[in-house]
Amino acid sequence: MIQSKRKLLNTIPLSKRCLWMMIICVAISPFLAISHAQAESTENPKWHQWLKENAQPIESIRPAVGDVYRDLRFFDPLLKNKRIIFLGESSHGAAQFNSSKVRLVKYLHEKLGYQVLAFESGLGELFALNTQIYKQSPTESMKNSLFEIWQTKEILPLFEYIKKSKTTNNPLQTAGIDMQPVGSYGIFLKEWFQNINPQMGNLAKRTEDKFTASLYHSDIKSFQQEQKQMIYAYQKLYQFTKENEKELAKIHPDSNQLMKVTQYVLQDRIHSITNVIPHYVTYNYYFQEGNKSLSNEAYDQYNIARDQAMAKHMVWITEKLYPKQKIIVWAHNLHIRKANTKTENPNRSSVINLGELLLPKIKKQSYILGLYMNRGISALNDRKPIAVRFPHPTGRMESILSKTGYPNFFVDLSQAKKHEGTSWMFSKRAILDWGAWEEQVVFKQQYDGILYIDQVNIPQYVDKASIGRTVPYFSNVSIPKK
Repeated sequence: MIQSKRKLLNTIPLSKRCLWMMIICVAISPFLAISHAQAESTENPKWHQWLKENAQPIESIRPAVGDVYRDLRFFDPLLKNKRIIFLGESSHGAAQFNSSKVRLVKYLHEKLGYQVLAFESGLGELFALNTQIYKQSPTESMKNSLFEIWQTKEILPLFEYIKKSKTTNNPLQTAGIDMQPVGSYGIFLKEWFQNINPQMGNLAKRTEDKFTASLYHSDIKSFQQEQKQMIYAYQKLYQFTKENEKELAKIHPDSNQLMKVTQYVLQDRIHSITNVIPHYVTYNYYFQEGNKSLSNEAYDQYNIARDQAMAKHMVWITEKLYPKQKIIVWAHNLHIRKANTKTENPNRSSVINLGELLLPKIKKQSYILGLYMNRGISALNDRKPIAVRFPHPTGRMESILSKTGYPNFFVDLSQAKKHEGTSWMFSKRAILDWGAWEEQVVFKQQYDGILYIDQVNIPQYVDKASIGRTVPYFSNVSIPKK
């Protein structure tokens, strides 16, 4: 019977067979879509029950003098064997993310013995901060070491805290993991180097200014000429530090790691000029030419190279610079989550990220905390406001998480086993990145825990933004319609 049917099928021309297969697929696809939509638009009451039983309410998302951190003590057993904690954020422009993370940093430093704070910000600038903070105001320190997206009144108490800690037996050290410069490192090097050789001080300042400006180049040939000049200059500066180590160290006698850090940064500048920044110059060129395909390709390559550099810096910080210290890392969810290549976002490619590139040894020592928001308004990297898409459809991650009954809460995923009440974290579900762009994420696969903030607003920035000096988050994307 089967053979006779096969013979009959073989008598039908191939073109007609393909046509019938297309008709069948079109006919059944709505039913498949309805089935998928129904799965996405329903929520199991046992999910809500599990969340209510396991979510930890956060009583305060602002730092305060005399805080005893009663509501954060659940972290104690979770971080007992974790040397590194990554604090993420789905937006760089949410005031409540900033303030809640400042409070978390203080708790981790005061109560759990974390001694180093590494930012997704200037590699050289944040290392230099440990030397400069004594003679600067907290506002100056913040502006000299962080990108403009974080130069806010909500983060200012953190720099007041860091400066105060430097006068105690338990100072909080700062470190940078991003090759992108803030722009103040040249001033620091000039003031330092000119004590030995004024010409080298001026060379350091000029070269750092060129390095900072190189991210805004769109003329590839012009950049290639400056590229050679910068590489030669940084080689010269590196050699200067090697030949004058003792004399330079005497100028900052209390900074015993300064020479090692400076030489590492100068070598990394050469690496960035050679392997990272050319991708961004190429992106700028094709973006201005209106070639969306090639500009997106260059932007992806830049992001891969940038996160590879971050991973390299994390290895150096954890293995060489601070091999025995406990470390806090402050960065975007996009960088810290465990497997970005397994996420889906229609606005950008799911390229390999810092979290994926870390050594297995470092991954094992780490706790990854993602931050997400429910409603409100945050700011993009250029500080333009963007509303969180609200209310959330049933079945979306925000809708599921909001069923805890708490406005702000933490939930641990690392110890959750798969069963009916936790199945939501083991399946791919939609969540809003930056509160606006939908992406598909398996939460258990990406994070060890989630900090969920009910309502956010735009931070209070300490200064106006520098016009045209913002590296975009996406290569070419429009703000979603309401």
